Amino acid sequence: MQRLKDIRGLKYPDEYVIRFFFKHGLHNSPGRALEAGCANGCNLRLFREYGWNTIGIDINRDSISDAEANFAAESFHGRPAGAQNACRFVRHDLKDGLPQGLGGPFDCLLFPSSLYYIPRASMVQVLTDVRRIARLGAAFYLRMRTVADFRFGRGEPVERNGFHLTTEITGERGALNVFYEEHELVEMLRDFLSADPSSMKVLHVDYQNVQNETVVSNSDIVIWGRLPC
Repeated sequence: MQRLKDIRGLKYPDEYVIRFFFKHGLHNSPGRALEAGCANGCNLRLFREYGWNTIGIDINRDSISDAEANFAAESFHGRPAGAQNACRFVRHDLKDGLPQGLGGPFDCLLFPSSLYYIPRASMVQVLTDVRRIARLGAAFYLRMRTVADFRFGRGEPVERNGFHLTTEITGERGALNVFYEEHELVEMLRDFLSADPSSMKVLHVDYQNVQNETVVSNSDIVIWGRLPC
């Protein structure tokens, strides 16, 4: 088993992904999971531990390399993580929607703290693309930044509530950040993922962190649920 200190990149899954995973009983019903913006695969490791087949997408070459190395170093249920195409990582810019050839259908769709780095129109395209390869009743998870976040307004405006950040504090200078209100996200999930708003759980996550010796206030919205059967 890979030691914690040897894991390349983030060590643990998003705490709200963990809650989503167990509250939806996904530990009892393995299937196929797709994560858009997978970083080093830290969220998908949880799924693999419980027998899920996984595909992760990320734009960053180093993150994909870390994910592949972490999964290659681990064994899940007695077999290598990459056996029989059980897991795969794809380098791709979500600004262009989803890549071709992902297969499907998928039983779980993950968008954790990733889609605010692409324009609104691209987010719409991602949701539209993923709907075509989602299984009826698939579980979904979305985490996005809100207009109450520290980063809001700290950059050059490029679209409604969207900025190319100019602050150095969070280490995201030059990155696009698009910020959302709750009603926007609910409507987008309804209109482009065909999710039923009445089945969504909406959580507001506000917390502080220290970045470059500055206390930064973060504000996120987490939405999870299942697509209609």
